[in-house]
Amino acid sequence: MQRIFLTGLIAAALLVPSAASAEIVSAFGITIQSCVVNSNGGGLTNGINIVYYNTHPSPATEVDFLVRYRGHKYVLIDRGTFTQNAQINHNLANSMVGRTWQGLKANLCTVARVYLANGKVLQ
Repeated sequence: MQRIFLTGLIAAALLVPSAASAEIVSAFGITIQSCVVNSNGGGLTNGINIVYYNTHPSPATEVDFLVRYRGHKYVLIDRGTFTQNAQINHNLANSMVGRTWQGLKANLCTVARVYLANGKVLQ
C-alpha cells in the first residue's frame, strides 16, 4: 500500500510542472528562451517579457509573437534590428495590457511572423 502511495506521489510531482508550464514554440528562425507575463503590480497584466534569438544571417526587423493567456489571444509586435545570434530581452506592452493578471505563465507563446532586412517575410 505504501509503495502505491509513493508511486502516485512521484507521478503527480512529475506531471504538475509540465501542466503549469507555458508552451513555448520557436519558429521561422526565432528561438524563444522565455516568455513571462508581466504584472502592473495592481492585479492587471502589463504585456510580456520575452527573451529570444534570431538565427537568420539577415537581421530581423520585426517579430510578431502570438500569445494565448487565459482563453484570449494576443499578438505582440517587436520592431528593431535584431542581428543573428544576439540575445533580445524585451518587455512588449503593445497588447495584453489591463487584463486580469493570473500568473506568470502564458498558455502559448510562439512566433507568428518575421520580417527580415533582406525583404523576406516568414509566416
